[in-house]
Amino acid sequence: MNSTMHCDGDAPKQDTRTNDSFDVIVIGAGLAGCTAARLFALQGLRVALVEHHADMASFKQLCTHFIQASATPTLRRLGLDKLIEDAGGVRNGVDIWTRYGWTGDIAPLDASGQPVFGYNIQRRTLDPILRQLAADTPGVTTLLGYSLRALARRVNASWGVELAGATRRVISAQLIVGADGRNSPLAELAGVKSASSDNCRFGAIRAYRNVSLRRGTCSQMWLRGPETAYVFPNDGGVTVIAYMTTKDKLDDFRGDPSEALERNMATFPDAPDLSDAERLGNALLVKDYPNVWRQPTVGNIALIGDALMSIDPLWGVGCGFAFQTAEWLVDTLVPDLKRHVPIAAALHRYARHVSRELNGHRFLILDFARRHGLNAVEKLTFCAAARDPAASRHLHAFGARLIGPSRFLSPRALLHATWVDLLRPAARTAQPDAPV
Repeated sequence: MNSTMHCDGDAPKQDTRTNDSFDVIVIGAGLAGCTAARLFALQGLRVALVEHHADMASFKQLCTHFIQASATPTLRRLGLDKLIEDAGGVRNGVDIWTRYGWTGDIAPLDASGQPVFGYNIQRRTLDPILRQLAADTPGVTTLLGYSLRALARRVNASWGVELAGATRRVISAQLIVGADGRNSPLAELAGVKSASSDNCRFGAIRAYRNVSLRRGTCSQMWLRGPETAYVFPNDGGVTVIAYMTTKDKLDDFRGDPSEALERNMATFPDAPDLSDAERLGNALLVKDYPNVWRQPTVGNIALIGDALMSIDPLWGVGCGFAFQTAEWLVDTLVPDLKRHVPIAAALHRYARHVSRELNGHRFLILDFARRHGLNAVEKLTFCAAARDPAASRHLHAFGARLIGPSRFLSPRALLHATWVDLLRPAARTAQPDAPV
């Protein structure tokens, strides 16, 4: 069964559905929620997809619009990759500059030796496409305009949810999935405490059209001491420009964030020419973005996407991990859900999988969020990547989250980087006097 039910203040519609029992309830119809809903339903399960926005075209605004290559297999499984390309999404690689020079846009390779890639696509384009894809999946009932009000115990002893909208609903399922963002009302109602750590940087971000790029059409990133900058070419000729630095410089941005963004961007080598670019909307100033994460499961509730982990946007991992955590949950829970057996053991396996896959990445990202520059190991690897294609490919494989920290920092990789740094000449694009 597949249906979409809307409720909004202007034209409330009475919900006459009498079957309020599902296999899975997904709270939140963003990237993670829609991925989970579609993949569960493709396995023959009945899914309620609940979203507090009544508009199918709603989208997340604060985002780098960068999907890591690690998530591309999930996009293909969803059937989303072709829809992204049809909508003008840009296959992404990234060229990174430090004072050691540019790493080059050197794509990592898959097991068959083929280059891998992710996508750049605006969330205003992506979110409605994925939400419609999920809504059109047989087995998904989409409940738009409903907000989570409370948890409720049903007569069959499973936990359900009470929803508020034009009508009040109580629905139940064996599994409840929290995909409702970094502030996660579901996690709060379930008593799941969040852990957090400070982020020493703030950021400014704005979209432009017709940007003159000096390093080709790939994504570009600069790391210069406490400063970080990005160029992300997207669909529709739109380029997203972002700049981050430490909070002691925040006052310089308060009056005119756009002017400060463009002035600081112009100081980077090979920076894009924004003089003739069309400015789209207003600059978004993110004054504080602490790192937040939670335990993956409690009771019959599992968290995915930003509800599970929402950390420093500097590395652009949010979209990729949203797709991947949803897929991990589906693959772990489907067998027990289809057999209608208790899911506690499967939820425990999901939590262990999340810890194994994400804890190392989170540790390194949180560590960098507290620092004003590169540490000794990062200097070693970026210096080697600017001098040697193999070292660059290895760095990009980690940046795309195709490999984890243990493989990235393996003795073999560090020995190769040391050999390169000692014997290879410096890159022509190096600026040895720049902060590091």
